[in-house]
Amino acid sequence: MNNSKNAIILLLSAIVLIQSAVLLYVFLRSERRPARPVESEAPAPAALPPVEEAVAPVVKREEPAAPLQGKIVLILDDWGYNLRHRHFIVGNDFHVTLSVLPFKPYSETIAKLAYDKDKDVIVHMPMEPHDKENYGLEEKMLSVGMRPAEVVRLLDEAFVSVPFAKGLSNHMGSKATEDAALMRTVMTYLKKRRLFFVDSLVTPQSVCAAAARREGVAFTQRDVFIDNVNDADAIRAQLEELAEKARADGIAVGLAHDRPLTIRVLEEEIPRLEKEGFRFISVSEALREKT
Repeated sequence: MNNSKNAIILLLSAIVLIQSAVLLYVFLRSERRPARPVESEAPAPAALPPVEEAVAPVVKREEPAAPLQGKIVLILDDWGYNLRHRHFIVGNDFHVTLSVLPFKPYSETIAKLAYDKDKDVIVHMPMEPHDKENYGLEEKMLSVGMRPAEVVRLLDEAFVSVPFAKGLSNHMGSKATEDAALMRTVMTYLKKRRLFFVDSLVTPQSVCAAAARREGVAFTQRDVFIDNVNDADAIRAQLEELAEKARADGIAVGLAHDRPLTIRVLEEEIPRLEKEGFRFISVSEALREKT
């Protein structure tokens, strides 16, 4: 009797185990089988492109540049006494040339500031004028009758005082620039060092052009004085004359000075002239275009 009961219990247990195994098998197969898609579902939309690709790039519209009217070389003399117009050197990208007096308290500082702003620097060398009693003369000045060795010594000192200088111009010098012997010594010095000369043209009897040509020195000279009259309207009128000469000749050279009124007018007028189509260039660039 007990044996029969045990056999039935074992049979029932086996049946339960078999059913459990069957159910587990069915369940596992249903998990592996991919679900059939619902026919009424719409197909998944294609992925949208990133926003940066979907939006058209913004194109900045710029005002068309005015046709070129002419090129202006603007040289500002007499830097080195002070730093009152430091902002005019470092606060803009005007292509002007600074003509720096040597041996002054701020000669070296001005030259370095200008160089860092990619502005041309030249030595504004004191030279002997006529009527010396009417001028405040510089202590170290090139004079008529000076021995060549003394001229070379002063020029050496001047270029040390004004680093990065690419050339030389005359400060005063109405008498000196008329003297062939003195100018020959100056031009020989510049030729050896591959420097250029700018004649401020303070006398109609200047021999600088002939001396530079004879020695093969790159040379240019002043066309218009900008601020001989210290008046805003007069300065603007001279700038207009300079612009007209640039329009007529292609390039024109103007001389101005490190003076408060001049600087203020130039800060207004340079952008206006540029907008009208005049391009301001350095002495170096002007001389390259001549060659």
